[in-house]
Amino acid sequence: MNSFVTYKNKIASRYIPVDATQIGIKIPESDYYMTSIKFDGHLTFLIVKNNTIQLLDRNGEELKIEKITKSASIINDNCVLVGELCAFQDNKPTSHREVNQAIAQPEKFDLRFGAFDILELNGKELDIDLDERLKKLNEMLIKGKEIFPINQNYFESRKDIIEFFKTSTNQNTEGVIVKTPNGITYKIKQIHHLDLVVLGYAESTGEKEGQLRDLLLGFACGNNKYQLLGKCGSGFSDLERKELPKQLEKLSVNSEYTEVSSVKTAFIFVKPEIVVEISCLDLINENSEGAIQKALLSFDKEKGYSFEGNENTLSIISPNYIQIRSDKKVNELETGSKQAYLLREPLISEKTSQPINKSEIVIREVFLKDGKSGPSVRKFVGLKTNKEGTKNYPSYLVIFTDYSSSRQKPLEQEVYLCANEQEVKSKIDLLKEENIKKGWEAYN
Repeated sequence: MNSFVTYKNKIASRYIPVDATQIGIKIPESDYYMTSIKFDGHLTFLIVKNNTIQLLDRNGEELKIEKITKSASIINDNCVLVGELCAFQDNKPTSHREVNQAIAQPEKFDLRFGAFDILELNGKELDIDLDERLKKLNEMLIKGKEIFPINQNYFESRKDIIEFFKTSTNQNTEGVIVKTPNGITYKIKQIHHLDLVVLGYAESTGEKEGQLRDLLLGFACGNNKYQLLGKCGSGFSDLERKELPKQLEKLSVNSEYTEVSSVKTAFIFVKPEIVVEISCLDLINENSEGAIQKALLSFDKEKGYSFEGNENTLSIISPNYIQIRSDKKVNELETGSKQAYLLREPLISEKTSQPINKSEIVIREVFLKDGKSGPSVRKFVGLKTNKEGTKNYPSYLVIFTDYSSSRQKPLEQEVYLCANEQEVKSKIDLLKEENIKKGWEAYN
């Protein structure tokens, strides 16, 4: 069990994604490259121990696929192999969606296990180089039918990798895997394009204060519900970084849900009216902690956004902003999840929409100051989230809200993550020392 949990968490999840147009730039020179087709299947482990054969999925649950375990009887050594569980039709690989259907009724489908590495052999990790390890894998499975070694091509030039990728794209594959002798693995794929709803934005701090830092993006799910997908902070021109906040500020709304940007400021939520096109290198459905879960939000014109729970979804790898799509509308057809879920489905083995506890206010202090243009407000709130068990929230938060009607941007908000209540108190004391001077009066 430990060997494949380690593999999933430390190896498979750390493949370096590479845009197919940048093979010669992103992949460094090496003595050689072992290059193979990336089948669009499920990561699976085959364990042979003392004449007992098991096929386990990525979560360690046993898969009862008799024709594969019977075929594995050709293996004479105790071993742990890692590979892809694939579905074939007319002797050609299909997609991961067909694999999902086939696992439920394996007797009706052509399921095969394609091995690409040996994790253990006779109780030990193999202390041999990549080329020799793959040769050993070929020897073990040379007579297999439902189990087979994924063909590895030995290349000494990145030009060969480029040509191999061009030919492989016509074979209904997910991409190309490139392994180097130093243990680094690259996953080459075509760029994906998605049309997503802008749910919020965050501004930069310091010298670029007031300029766009990140967009918060999601899917339209129907019935005024929106599934968070991710943040995008690259691809914007200097002009767009200056102008987009002005456009988005007019759409700002309240939200009971808080999302923190990459510079630790709270996202400003906006009405779900703008659609943007982004590109990304990959979409993933799990990380080292399991299925990727993100907030499902509902939107009301008067109340703003409400939190509906966490749902299993995806994360976008290397998102890049392309343009605003004024020709696209916010609906399930044009900005829904199907465009991404056809490429990679969320994991469905774990329960979603878990109810979560409400946060508690541990400290709340408000200060007012009269001015010529009206009152100014500075509010300090310390929260005990009661949500740390979800792995999506810290134990404590401090939210500093600063409102002044005389500023070009009246409302500003910052969020600070804290480990305990004492740290909350210390942070609020420091913020008060910096921001509450002469003229400010406490308000109860």
